[in-house]
Amino acid sequence: MSRSVHVLLFYFVAHLGLIFFIYPEDIIACAEEGHWVPILVGFAVHVFFLWLFVKGLSLGGNRDMVSLYLGLGKAPAVLLLLPVFVYYAMVDVITVRAYSEIVSIVFLEKTPLWAVMALLFLIPVWLANAGIRPIFYATALVAIVCLPLFLFIFAASFQSVDWRYFFPLFDRHYGFLWDSSFYKSFFAFAGVFLFLGFVQPYFTFRIRGLMWASVLLVPFFLFSVYIPVLTFGEATASNFHYPFVVTLDTLQINWLMFERVTVFFLMSLLTFVMLLVALVLWQSVELAVRFFPRMNRGWTLLVLSAIVFGCCLRIRSWHDIELLFMWNTWIRAYIMLVVPATVYWIGRRAKKEPDYESIPTNS
Repeated sequence: MSRSVHVLLFYFVAHLGLIFFIYPEDIIACAEEGHWVPILVGFAVHVFFLWLFVKGLSLGGNRDMVSLYLGLGKAPAVLLLLPVFVYYAMVDVITVRAYSEIVSIVFLEKTPLWAVMALLFLIPVWLANAGIRPIFYATALVAIVCLPLFLFIFAASFQSVDWRYFFPLFDRHYGFLWDSSFYKSFFAFAGVFLFLGFVQPYFTFRIRGLMWASVLLVPFFLFSVYIPVLTFGEATASNFHYPFVVTLDTLQINWLMFERVTVFFLMSLLTFVMLLVALVLWQSVELAVRFFPRMNRGWTLLVLSAIVFGCCLRIRSWHDIELLFMWNTWIRAYIMLVVPATVYWIGRRAKKEPDYESIPTNS
């Protein structure tokens, strides 16, 4: 398997892990009709800034983003990348805490929440300590095992849809643009794509292949929202906490020996999410070590993991998780908009100025 395929595969499965839990609830909450409009608007914003980001990396001589920022000087680089480091920590906290609650609700009701969080966090910490290559190789193995089962259950989820619920097609007032839930939904985009700025020189990828991988995600973004809406209707689906998961619980596949296919679907998605958490942890350590070379990677990972897990334990309810989503809206906008724009600007500058100073990557 080529190294480019590893990058594209991780981009694909990491997004799948984020799409089906919180994203449908946010989109259904921000629009009463014509849900495809906010979905495609959000996706178009993501694709544009994704292209801007990877184009900037390409113009910069395929250096990683930290090297490009360090070319501006250490102080500007710290100022520009500090929000990225903070966002990574928040992604780990929100993801581990939110998905642990989902696991507890669906199939580990009597297990203490701290134990579920520890289980979902220890494996990513172990993978992050191993490095980026083992994470990507594990992604390929997990995709081979889990993707066929995931796609089968996804196809079966159309079992009870009523296509009349697809209408009306348009929200004439475009009220989603003023709804905070729409901007919360960008968590499904902002939490992933920055890893592309860290894969050089370990792995390579082509912009065209990445764009095709993003196009393959469009049906999953659409139907993660529309399957609950087409099954229950918008008025009913809007009352559910995890609309797609609730829809899966209604599936009846008589020829299967397993009573609840939801468990297998969730286990596949949780595996994808754990890989994402592992890579985000590795990126956080990489940022810290690149700016402070004397720091030991192992101890840095241990301290960072302890802080993240401690923050997870401090979150008492789902209300607290929603507050975190709201608090990091602005930093999420920085990740989505400012980072790609600055990387593109630095990349163009590096191409025009052959003597542009840059710190070499760690190979």
